[in-house]
Amino acid sequence: MKYIYSSIFVVATGICFMATATVTSAEEKKSGSNRDRSARQASSNNTDNKKVEKSEKEETQKEESKKYPLASRVATSQKGAPSVVKLRNRMIIAFQEEKNDEAQIAADKLQADEGSNANDRATAIQVKLVLLSKKDNNNHAAAIPLLEDILRLNALDNDNHYGMMQQLAQRYLVEQNYQNALDISNKFTSETKTETKEILSVKGNALYRLKRLQEAVPVLEKVHGLDSTDVPITQMLTRAYAETGQLEKAATLTKSLSKTSGGDRAAKINLAIGYRDAKQYQQAADVIAELRQSKQLVEERDYLTAMNIYSAMKNKEDDMVAVVQEGLDKGALKPTSSNYNILAEAYYYGSRSDNIARAMQNWAKAAPISKNGAVFLNLSIIQCQEEMWAACKESAKNAIAKGGINANDAKIQIAKADKALGKSK
Repeated sequence: MKYIYSSIFVVATGICFMATATVTSAEEKKSGSNRDRSARQASSNNTDNKKVEKSEKEETQKEESKKYPLASRVATSQKGAPSVVKLRNRMIIAFQEEKNDEAQIAADKLQADEGSNANDRATAIQVKLVLLSKKDNNNHAAAIPLLEDILRLNALDNDNHYGMMQQLAQRYLVEQNYQNALDISNKFTSETKTETKEILSVKGNALYRLKRLQEAVPVLEKVHGLDSTDVPITQMLTRAYAETGQLEKAATLTKSLSKTSGGDRAAKINLAIGYRDAKQYQQAADVIAELRQSKQLVEERDYLTAMNIYSAMKNKEDDMVAVVQEGLDKGALKPTSSNYNILAEAYYYGSRSDNIARAMQNWAKAAPISKNGAVFLNLSIIQCQEEMWAACKESAKNAIAKGGINANDAKIQIAKADKALGKSK
């Protein structure tokens, strides 16, 4: 699954709920509620409703002053076309009554009707978007075209228009379309003259993913300033500091993270990652040691974090052996060629008395499932060193057969084995 940045996903979900409220609040207009415009604009066309007393200009000014009073965009008329008022109201009522299939059919018809104006079509797509999100809010591939269509129509009031824009930026980010996420974020802040935590999170994240680290740092700093408890952003800022050579800032930020990380396993893993990113490897190893002692290495991510930290340190081969072996035994780590190779190397350079034998056992597991003959060749070299001539020759042949290596290197091992085997006859 594509990685969903947790804080961004929560915001996206909230926007969908906002959109739901926007559509379903038409009935509340009768009781004097003044919550969401898109539902009111639909119900205002109902012949049973009272006539709007304020002028359209006054109503538009009132709506535009809600969330984005500095926005450069001037909303268009929020009135639907009279010729489709019945169809539009049928869609709204079906949605209110949670008759989702009927609401979907009516929305499709309203969007396609030649008599619909831009606001009718935008409202219909908005309903379809909410219906889609109710089924699966993670269906970004289907939601993004709907959001793009809504913004292209440019027919909603400012609150809804910019809410859709913010949601589009977030969904682009989740889909790893980082350039589009950045472009929409910039458009949002440029037009609204507003920097929300949510849009800054998207922008900082996108800049970081695009490797534009110098630009990402000040944006991520703003988000951290708005919410210092946002762990994913704090970690990303720590990595950005580390990758731009600002190790003191990375270390300071990691220390602050340690004070707010709490005692749960996930928080401790995040803290270890923070120390690692700040290149404070001993502190990272200390956190991992605490987790190991309390048997809190559980998921694959936990073990991979520990492995990554140990691989950056000297004289941690025995710790690497213990962690990888435990992860494989528990099934948390997959039995891949890479993991077996890491375990073999840790055994080989470790201090255990049976390190060579254990290393060869794990290289023998890694070699058949590796992409090329490199592991077989390495195993052959070790077997020759251990004077296991027949095994050495067989491994070298397998290395040539698997390919992806310099065959002459394998032939050298075969020649050594043949010479030794010839002398023994």
